[in-house]
Amino acid sequence: MTALYKGHFIDTPTPGEFRVRKNAIAIVEAGKLLSLEREVPARFSSLPVKDLGEGVVIPSFIDLHVHAPQHMQMGAGLDLGLLDWLENYTYPGESRFADEAYARTLYPLFAAELLRQGSLRSVVYGTVHLESTLILAQALEKAGLIAFVGKVNMDRNAPDDLKETSEVSFKGSDSFCRRLAGQGRVRPIVTPRFAPSCTEKLMKDLGRLAQRLDLPVQSHLSETLAEVQWVSQLFPESRSYTHVYNDYSLLGPASLMAHAIFLSDAEIDLIMEREATLVHCPSANINLSSGIMPLGRYLDRGVNLGLGSDVGAGHTLAMYRSVVQAVQVAKLLRILRPAENHRAVTLSEAFYLATMGNGKFFTRQGWGPCGAFEPGMSFDALSIDMGLPEAVEMSCLNQLARFLYAGDDRHIKTRILAGKGV
Repeated sequence: MTALYKGHFIDTPTPGEFRVRKNAIAIVEAGKLLSLEREVPARFSSLPVKDLGEGVVIPSFIDLHVHAPQHMQMGAGLDLGLLDWLENYTYPGESRFADEAYARTLYPLFAAELLRQGSLRSVVYGTVHLESTLILAQALEKAGLIAFVGKVNMDRNAPDDLKETSEVSFKGSDSFCRRLAGQGRVRPIVTPRFAPSCTEKLMKDLGRLAQRLDLPVQSHLSETLAEVQWVSQLFPESRSYTHVYNDYSLLGPASLMAHAIFLSDAEIDLIMEREATLVHCPSANINLSSGIMPLGRYLDRGVNLGLGSDVGAGHTLAMYRSVVQAVQVAKLLRILRPAENHRAVTLSEAFYLATMGNGKFFTRQGWGPCGAFEPGMSFDALSIDMGLPEAVEMSCLNQLARFLYAGDDRHIKTRILAGKGV
């Protein structure tokens, strides 16, 4: 199947700048972009052209770190720190997903909100509950989205109604990964919640599972200073928090580590050596007073980086908000700690992370390339129209910036994933 789309296309194939191609024709075949042309090529002249409007067309957003069971928790308890917030809000909320009927009610709402906000690909946390997390996967599949989903693992330092034995936790993950494995749109990811919630035995078993089934891994890393200190007490044999994951075969090219605020140079070196990806979650880090990731420094070092909403510590599933927040907190870090020579992050760099940068993770896990309007890439797109009057003359880049800073889902007029409207 071949489809033609006309619009003003903006993307960031590299972080350094936006690329704008006005009045271009996208030739899409079998879900992939063949080319962007100035005119319709003669061999496609008999095909209709779908006009995506006078706004702008951008790659759809990708969310590399989001907690589905916390969707209805957004905004609750965000005057607390991380560990108190988990204890008083998150864990009680997640325990309700032992009820499969509850999961069937709430998870379709989460999937619908991802779609509404233009996040057509995502990497998602479920809960410790096997069947409810399978229901989450089904909800994402039914919504037509592409995602990785993980059954969470916790066998210590968790409430009794969420804490499993090491054997039960591992067997549940093994079953979940095998039942979801395949080439569908929703695939499994191994998910130790974070090092403090997993014993050495469980970490070792999960590392072996990821290697045996060739699966990606997601977890949390160095979100707060208190957490870092706690990990050093729980894993005294490991050199650092980052080394904990490495020591149990959970750090590699298929690993996503969220937050990564307080890392030593040696930890950054290890992350780069293992080719793992750090996921910046600026909204959550602000809300829980965790700290600020030195994003500019990591960019300059060449670390693999991504961006996540981290709902529900993050208060919105709108990745365009995360793009703006990434820019804002980098400015704050530069102001608050001038002696450390942190640099500002540009809007194009942050936008790149939410599209092309995040897309690289999916590409490495066997999906086709995505995240920009390049030949051979999956044609994943959003058409944006801010509804400005004709009297307002605004460049394409200014329209995009206005949407990122001041727009919302009402301005997303068309959602296209792998060449098809969703």
